[in-house]
Amino acid sequence: MTQATDFYAQMLDSQRRAAEQRVETRAALLTELRAIGVTNIEVQYEGYGDSGNVEDVVVAPDTVTLKDELRRRVEDFGWDFAYGLSPGFENNEGGYGELTWSLEADKIDVSHSNRYIETDTTEHEGL
Repeated sequence: MTQATDFYAQMLDSQRRAAEQRVETRAALLTELRAIGVTNIEVQYEGYGDSGNVEDVVVAPDTVTLKDELRRRVEDFGWDFAYGLSPGFENNEGGYGELTWSLEADKIDVSHSNRYIETDTTEHEGL
C-alpha cells in the first residue's frame, strides 16, 4: 500500500466514524429534546478566514430554554452535521447557513451558501 493510498484509506475511515458518531448523537439529542418539549431547532452557522462557529440556536416552542450543556451539544451537532455536508466551507471567503431540525418528524433541512470572489479581467494590448 502506498503512502497516498494509506492516507486516503485513513481519511475514508475517519469520515465513516464521524458519520456514525453523528447518527448516535442525533438519536441521543432527539430523545433528550423531545423529553423537554422541543419541537423544532434552528442552528445558524458561519465560517470564513479558516475559522467558524455557530451564531445562534433557536428553539421552538420559545417557552423551552436549553441548559448550557445541552445547548453546547446542539451547537456541536449542528456544526458537525452541516460540516459533513459541506466540508471546508470555513476556508477563505467562507460560507454560512442554517440547519432546521423538525423533531416531531426527525427531519433535518440544511440551507447552505458558499462565498467566493469572482474576477472579470479584460486586457487590451498593442492598440
